[in-house]
Amino acid sequence: MDSDGTRVVAVVLNWNCADDTIRCVRAVVAGSAVPEVVVVDNGSTDDSIAKLRALGDAVTLVRLDTNLGYAGGMNAGIRLAHDRGAAFVWLLNADCVPRPDTLSALLAHADRFAVSTSVQTTSARPDDPGPEPYVVAATLPGGRVRPLRCAGCEAGAHDVDVVTGAAILLGVPWAVQVGLFDERFFHYKEEFDLVRRIAAAGGRIGLVCASQVWHRRGGSLAGSSPRAQYYHHRNEILYVRKHYPRPLRRILIGEPVHYKNLAGSVLRLVVGGRNDRRRALAVLAGYWDGLRGVHGPTERF
Repeated sequence: MDSDGTRVVAVVLNWNCADDTIRCVRAVVAGSAVPEVVVVDNGSTDDSIAKLRALGDAVTLVRLDTNLGYAGGMNAGIRLAHDRGAAFVWLLNADCVPRPDTLSALLAHADRFAVSTSVQTTSARPDDPGPEPYVVAATLPGGRVRPLRCAGCEAGAHDVDVVTGAAILLGVPWAVQVGLFDERFFHYKEEFDLVRRIAAAGGRIGLVCASQVWHRRGGSLAGSSPRAQYYHHRNEILYVRKHYPRPLRRILIGEPVHYKNLAGSVLRLVVGGRNDRRRALAVLAGYWDGLRGVHGPTERF
């Protein structure tokens, strides 16, 4: 519970990465605002459970029998936070490290935003000097994505239309109102979808540039792996199908990057090496399944 009495539950999602999760939890409990901590193990197949039990009473450990993806794992944590009467849930990737004042800076703007995220930086290690910030927020004028970049300013926070990232503060009543994460996405784009639904319901979305989190990107599923490529491109199409009234027009005219992706994949099929061809097939399969409306996990690639 924060010092002002606001009940916050931090949810850290673990999948075969207990060392990262423990590092994240230790950073959370060392912060200036200390929430309750829930670790959701998403069906790990390694020795994660044994390692996580060493955290003792510092966390509540929730064990899922199978990997339900980011959406399903975080939904389990949100439901527990709701049952405990939390006003906010702080959703954390295991491979992120919050700074000591990260949560307190987010909570300073919590009355303003239904969903907010911190500035997120990346580097080889969390203690590296000068880590590079990356884009986690955007406005959507006329449906066009315009990234918003701010590594910190006097305002401390900005209204945006959509946020993503490894550390999201979410108002529990808003999440419950719109139905939590859509578990059909499984991996990638589910946070965009939830944030858009909350915004459509009247919630404000924010980038809190006074708050910062370090994140090693691609920790749960290597971003260049064929399976990650499949989910990324499939879910981009599923997201457009769900949120735009004329999705095919949006894909063909509004987002020309898809032509580049498809052309590059066809080229790699013809002249690429084995790994390039596998990734290219995954991209093409992702587009095909997205257009067909295929959801959920895959064991391919």
